[in-house]
Amino acid sequence: MPPADGLTPAPEAARKKSVEPGPDDEELNDDERDRFNWASRYEKAAWKKIRVESIYVAGVIILSLFGLLVTWHGYVPSLLAYNCVDCNVVSLKRYGYVFFGGLLGGGLFGLKYLYKVVARGFWNEDRIIWRYTSPLLSAGLAFATGALADAGIFGFANSAGNGGASFVALGFIVGYFADKASGKMQEIAEIMFGTPGHGSRKARPEVKDDSSGQK
Repeated sequence: MPPADGLTPAPEAARKKSVEPGPDDEELNDDERDRFNWASRYEKAAWKKIRVESIYVAGVIILSLFGLLVTWHGYVPSLLAYNCVDCNVVSLKRYGYVFFGGLLGGGLFGLKYLYKVVARGFWNEDRIIWRYTSPLLSAGLAFATGALADAGIFGFANSAGNGGASFVALGFIVGYFADKASGKMQEIAEIMFGTPGHGSRKARPEVKDDSSGQK
């Protein structure tokens, strides 16, 4: 009996329209299809969800570009620093560049990932949470990385004299390669706080073999 939402995992019709993946797929871009096989292998219920995800990813990219624009004009830092005596508008502007640059990188990576898995038949519902939250994670990591770089923890620091392009570039790289950035932060955490779990568990007592019957 098919699921209530109309989605059937790996329908037989889709399998018949596909071929086994080959080593030349990246060069040929054949999407594991036979020649002249132009019809979609997804059911209509699946395409509805794919379209929603596509709109979401496109919206994230547009939002990031809009955020960079308003940050460049100074609207975001001025708003955040409203009636704040100790707030540094220039610093807020730099972090705005890093945050929205990371959001742009995460959105573009999500778009690239989405069209690849859809074309090659690997799209599935279990990745929906990842696709919706990944750009937000990228933006947050970019913001944190900007703060770490500004503090000199990475061994380099972006200078305010470099202009907004350097901060946008830093945020974009971190956002697009968020997995690697997260791994780098884990390395820093292990250096600063020690390897997680090291020495936290007591060694188990040695169990002697009493199969001989001796006590």
